Amino acid sequence: MKKHEKLREVKQAHLNSTLSSISVYASKAISQAAREKPDIMNMSIGEPAFGPPAHLLAEIARTDLSQEAFLSSAKRYGHSLGSLALRQAVADWYLRRYNLKVNAETEVLITHGGVEAVALAILCCSNAGDTVAITDPSYMLYERALLTLGRQPKRFSRPIHDEEFIKLIDNNPAFRTHLGGAKAVIVNSPENPSGYVLSADEWQQLMYCAERSGAWVIHDEVYDSMVFDRPHYPARAFDPQASRTVLANSFSKKFGIPGLRIGWLVGSAQFISAACKTHDYLVLGVNRQYEQIALRILQDAKIDEWLAEQQVMLHSRIYLAKQHLTSALGFNWPRSPMGGMFLFPCVRGLYQRLPLAQQQRFATVGESVADYLLQVARVATVPGIIYGEDCADHIRIVLCCDEATFYTALERMANCQHTTVTKN
Repeated sequence: MKKHEKLREVKQAHLNSTLSSISVYASKAISQAAREKPDIMNMSIGEPAFGPPAHLLAEIARTDLSQEAFLSSAKRYGHSLGSLALRQAVADWYLRRYNLKVNAETEVLITHGGVEAVALAILCCSNAGDTVAITDPSYMLYERALLTLGRQPKRFSRPIHDEEFIKLIDNNPAFRTHLGGAKAVIVNSPENPSGYVLSADEWQQLMYCAERSGAWVIHDEVYDSMVFDRPHYPARAFDPQASRTVLANSFSKKFGIPGLRIGWLVGSAQFISAACKTHDYLVLGVNRQYEQIALRILQDAKIDEWLAEQQVMLHSRIYLAKQHLTSALGFNWPRSPMGGMFLFPCVRGLYQRLPLAQQQRFATVGESVADYLLQVARVATVPGIIYGEDCADHIRIVLCCDEATFYTALERMANCQHTTVTKN
């Protein structure tokens, strides 16, 4: 081979191997597929039909969506931490609802939704290659985000019933003594998908474990206003100096505006300083116009009353769903949701009633049942295996859809005939 021919040799460019091997965001993929078929009742993704508060829409349209507001926002970058007014409103939120004092100037960062808040927390609380603990079940994003960021997720199984964190801590020496060597643990309370809410005793025991191991506690509390059977406690209530706790929150779920992409982080001044630098390197800032809309909502005098109305609505839907989806129909409830906006029934009873061919189509109970409900009942749900191996016999059902979808889906799931499924 001649010298100039060797210089022309071409090597293939490869994509990130970790990203190439990670599965797609399942609930979003299921929801997008369901949207293409109008007869399917979509109970698969958390896009609230409620919100933003109707009484604020006219003022938002007149002031926050005006040409002047658009140009003021679009022509300038915002403050790296986010607008001080919005950060102060976030600090007021914690003081008003939880009697927690947060310094708006140094302890709050406005983020590009709750997803960026969690990602920043992971980046700032650990180094590449470090282990971060998550529980089984847990929100599917955590494991994939950790892998994407070069961290090693370590799952800890826990039973799906009351006092599950206390039993996890008591029954797992690795967790109790050093969190399995993890540099941080991610806790979602209220939890997606199970609706679990940590008690004060559980938080205290978890903080004790974190203190002994020198680990951070990342508390994803995006469903904080949606609690029914237990009060919500931000992790910082058990760590007043924020020496090892970080709070990640968002406007997406509680205020019904997931497309606004505004969230926040609350931590110590040292942590927020590190998170702010990372935030600048990755996204520079958030949309200033959307910050103003978020500020209007958070400062509204009626907002707590409005949130309470959504809480009552979601709680009533849990009650109705359990009345309709009974054990006689193959739906079992190891524990009723204590908060959040989801149902997470065990569906092994329904699975056992399915034709053998349907049972054999998928590896897990939840996948077979979710496919059956989609094909026969025309209701889109999410298989439990997505949230951990211990959840393979469950499905997740979203409660925040519009009223017509909720009642139609409930009726279809309760009355669907157990017929053989034919593949589309």
